Amino acid sequence: MRQFIKIIISVLMVLTVVSGRAVAADKKFVVNLDRNRVSIGEKAQLGLSFYGTQSMPAPDLGNIDGLDVRYVGPSTMMTVINGQVSSSITHMYSIQPLKIGKFQLGPFTFKYKGDDYSSNLVFLEAVDERVAPIAQASGANMLQQFNMGDRIYLTLFVDKPAAYANELIPVTVKLYVNRLNVSDIQLPSFDQAGFSKVEFKEPKQYRERVGGALYDVLEFKTSIFGTKPGDYHLGPAKIKCSVMMPRATSRGPMSDDFFPNDPYGGSMFDDFFTRFERYPLELKSKSVDIVVLAVPTEARPANFTGAVGDYQFIYTASPTKVKVGDPVTVHMDINGTGNFNTVIIPNLESTSGFKTYEPQVKTEENRKSFTQVLIPETDTVKSVPKATFTYFDPNSREFKTIIQGPISLQVEKAKEEAPSQVVGPTPGIQAPAPSRDADLGRDIIYIKESPGIWFKKGKAFYTTNIYLGVVSAPFVLLMTLYVFRRRQTRMQTDSIYSGRILAIGASKRGLKDLSTRLKTDDAKLFYEALFNTLQSYIGYRLHIPPAGITVNAAIEGLVQKEIDPAVVSKVKKLFDACDLTRFGYIEVDGRKMRDDKRVLEDVIKYMERKKV
Repeated sequence: MRQFIKIIISVLMVLTVVSGRAVAADKKFVVNLDRNRVSIGEKAQLGLSFYGTQSMPAPDLGNIDGLDVRYVGPSTMMTVINGQVSSSITHMYSIQPLKIGKFQLGPFTFKYKGDDYSSNLVFLEAVDERVAPIAQASGANMLQQFNMGDRIYLTLFVDKPAAYANELIPVTVKLYVNRLNVSDIQLPSFDQAGFSKVEFKEPKQYRERVGGALYDVLEFKTSIFGTKPGDYHLGPAKIKCSVMMPRATSRGPMSDDFFPNDPYGGSMFDDFFTRFERYPLELKSKSVDIVVLAVPTEARPANFTGAVGDYQFIYTASPTKVKVGDPVTVHMDINGTGNFNTVIIPNLESTSGFKTYEPQVKTEENRKSFTQVLIPETDTVKSVPKATFTYFDPNSREFKTIIQGPISLQVEKAKEEAPSQVVGPTPGIQAPAPSRDADLGRDIIYIKESPGIWFKKGKAFYTTNIYLGVVSAPFVLLMTLYVFRRRQTRMQTDSIYSGRILAIGASKRGLKDLSTRLKTDDAKLFYEALFNTLQSYIGYRLHIPPAGITVNAAIEGLVQKEIDPAVVSKVKKLFDACDLTRFGYIEVDGRKMRDDKRVLEDVIKYMERKKV
C-alpha cells in the first residue's frame, strides 16, 4: 500500500511540475522582490525577468513616488526543469523607500520590437522599526544535508594542456544534474589570470550516463589564449544557480528521493511548490594546469604580426577595368581556425599610384574580412599590388606565408570634357526686329461694358446633401479614429480598465464554451475549459499574465484585493476540481459539472459587482 501511494504522489508531482513548466513557458515578463518588508534606510532588490530571451534591454521604470529606484545591472540565466533548458535575462534595480507606507510596484508595461510586455505587480512595505533579516540555509549546507554531491556538480576541461602564446585553447564547462530542478543558472566564470577569454557560446544540452546514473548535462564552450609564456592554473570554474529543495516540515526529515516518511501526514493534493523552497547554490570545479609556450624566434619572418592558427587567404579586386579617379574595391578574406583577435590586414606590397582609404573590418566565426578602396591616380598603374599574409601554425610548428596577386588592372584616362560655351546672340550680329505685320489686337481682351442679363441656374451645389455628406465624412472618420485610438491607448496604459475589459470578454467566451462542453458529457474537456476560463478571468482581474496564474498566485492576489474569504475558498475548490479531473484522478458526473459551472458564475458575478 505504501509503495502504491508513493507511485500516486510521484505522478502528481510530475504532472504538477509539467503543468507548471507549460505555464512558465508562456511567461514573458515577471517582476519579483527579494523581500516585501524593509525599514527606512534599507534597500530591497527588484528583479524584472524576461523569459525566452537574453537580449532584452533594461526597461525605464520612471519616477516612483516615495521610492529611490536605481538600476544595478543585468543578469543572464538559464533554467533546467525536468531536462528542459530555457534562457532568461533579469534586470536588477535597487529600491529604497523614502517614507513609511505600502508601495505598489507594477504592473509595468512597455513595447519592444513591436511586442507588448506587461508584468505582474508586487508590494513593498516600508516600516519604522528594524526588520529582522530572513534566515537562509546556505547552499553548501543544503548540499551536505541532502547528500547532493552526486546529484549536481561541475567540471572544467581544456583540450590542450600546452599551447603557444595567442593560440586558442578550447575550454568546456559541464554542469551535471541528476533528478533535480535547477533554476537561475548563470553563465560560468573562472579565474583566468594571464589569459584572454572569448564569450561563451549558447549552451548545449544532452544526457550522459556516469557511473550507472543518468544525468542532464548543460555544456558551455568557450576559448582562451595565453598572452605571455609561463605556467598557469586555470579555474576553478564557478556557476551560481538555485535548487528546489523540500521545506522543513513537522512530519520529520525527508528521504533521499524527497518523499515523506509518513505519506498520510498531510493532504496528497497540497501544492507541490508550497512544500519546496528555492536555495541558492554556488558550484565549483577543480582547476587545471596549462603551459603557455613562446612562439619560436628562429626563422620568424620579418612581417609576422602575431597571427597563430591554420588559415587560408582569399584575395580579389573589382572592377578591373576603370578610369583614372574611379574606385577599385579590394577584398581580403582570412578563413580557417585560430585566434582571429591576432589577425590584422595583410600587407600590400606597394600602393604607389593609388589613393588609399582606411579598410573596413568584419569578423565572423572562423572568418575575418578586410575591404579596402584603392583609387588609381594615373593611367600608368597596371595592377593591384600583391598582398602577403604570414602566420604561425601550431600544429606543424612552423611559420607559413601566403602571397596573393598582383591582380591585373586596366586603367584608362579620364574622358576630357568639351569647353564651356556661351549661349546667346553672336557678337557683331544684330537680332532681327519683330515683324510689323503682326496683329496688334490678337492677344488683347477688351473690357466688357455691360454685365448682360442675370438669371438663376438652379440650386447651388454646396447646399446639396451629397456635398454636405462628402464634406462631413472626413470629420466623422477623424472622430471615429480619435475615439478608437483613445480607447486603444487606455487599454495599453490603464491596466485596471484593460484588465476588466479583457476579463469580461474571457468570461463570456468561457461560459459559452462550458455550455457546449456540458452537452458532450466529457469531464476532461469540460474541466480543461473551466481551468482556462478561471485562469484567464482571474489573471486579467489581478493584472497578472493569465499564463502565470497558479493556485497560490490566485489566492494571494485575491486576498490582497480583500475578496470575501468565501469567494476565495470557491476559487481554490474550482482549481482543485480542475486538477483532479484533468489529470484523471477522479471521475465526475454531469451534475457535478453543472454545479461547478454555477460556482464559477457566482464568482464572476461577485467580482463584477465588487469591480476589483
